[in-house]
Amino acid sequence: MRKIKITDSLRKGVENFNTNLFTNTRTASFEKPIDRLNKLIHKIKLNKHNQFKLYVEKIINEYGDILNADPSKMKSLISEFDLILDNSQLTRKINSKKYSFHEEVVHAMRYEDLRDKEFPEYLLNSDIRTCVYCNSQSTLSIQPIYYKKEKKKRKKILAKLQLDHYHPKSKYPFLCTSFFNLYPTCANCNLAKGKDDAKFELYTIDDNLDIFQFWIDDKSIIDYWLLHDPKVLKIYLDTIDGDFELLQNHNDLFQIQKIYDAQIDVGEELVWKHKANPETYRKLLNKTFNKIFHDKSLIDRMIIGNYSKPEEVHKRPMAKYTQDIARQLKLVK
Repeated sequence: MRKIKITDSLRKGVENFNTNLFTNTRTASFEKPIDRLNKLIHKIKLNKHNQFKLYVEKIINEYGDILNADPSKMKSLISEFDLILDNSQLTRKINSKKYSFHEEVVHAMRYEDLRDKEFPEYLLNSDIRTCVYCNSQSTLSIQPIYYKKEKKKRKKILAKLQLDHYHPKSKYPFLCTSFFNLYPTCANCNLAKGKDDAKFELYTIDDNLDIFQFWIDDKSIIDYWLLHDPKVLKIYLDTIDGDFELLQNHNDLFQIQKIYDAQIDVGEELVWKHKANPETYRKLLNKTFNKIFHDKSLIDRMIIGNYSKPEEVHKRPMAKYTQDIARQLKLVK
């Protein structure tokens, strides 16, 4: 729910990740995407499907640029690839009765392998641990693995990373492993979005990172202290610049308002903390434990019960909600 700025440091990190993709994490026998794509070309019958061959050749020729493409470059690539094949042709089955062309491309580019191993290891060293769409849940989901799927004979259960393709891989299979096209999400948001288009873009080159904001109705706080009923508290999601279409799209796809209405007790606790006036507690902690709390934000974190810096919202569920309400109530700056 908060954008991430594409800095020079992030670009270099992404380029390093893609340069070493499937190199340091796999055995020598592991078949690289380029090799699989070349095999896919040889399977395509030229007299019937020359455009499909050109599509795959373009992926091979621009593979590095595709992996590192930022949002602007991805849009440019989409225009170029659409000139070779339109979306309706990608669903055709040209080599297999079972798999469509776009599925063969995704398989050749080894998206599932990236999702299972390489990307999770990258995220362990990053600050993205929650769904970038709702910020209410983890990016990991429980997924059963079967010996025989049709018989539902379960082998084991794995915690698997959920990734959404901002540009769907069914429409743009060549972007299936492009770093800036992969959004860590929760299972609910990933399933809800499906192939629909989300207006929220995670990565940007601009400085305007906070485009959404939660806010609490001051009158509802007064009503709460009169009735002591959390149901009267009114906390809303809004866009900072008044972009109604973005807000409606985000709520329609991910039901953000309803998700957070069900978590009103978190807002209630922040109202309690505001009433208790934690400034004296803050000064006491700072004076008594100044060697422990080397960073004053750690005291803020204790008081509000979540990360307190805007750049930390992806670290823990509901951090964005907690921070916005806490700032409005002046619990933190």
